[in-house]
Amino acid sequence: MSRLRNFLHDMFSLEEDMADYETIHENIEKGASIRGTNFVILMMAIFVASIGLNMNSTAVIIGAMLISPLMGGIMAIGYGAAILDWDLVK
Repeated sequence: MSRLRNFLHDMFSLEEDMADYETIHENIEKGASIRGTNFVILMMAIFVASIGLNMNSTAVIIGAMLISPLMGGIMAIGYGAAILDWDLVK
């Protein structure tokens, strides 16, 4: 029974690919800032969404949502609330 348990643990273990907490924290902080590349991508997404609104095209608006870098801010809010880091939430 223990061999089966060890086999299943090795097969489904996620620890090998898990990043350390400092790396995760740095990546989330970096993704939350709207500077540099994120700012340019946000401006392009706003431009594409404006075209989609003018053309009354749902597909173009959804495409603009997909290219926008807003997920970094959303992840920062969730992560900051989970670890009680209110500066990251702000």
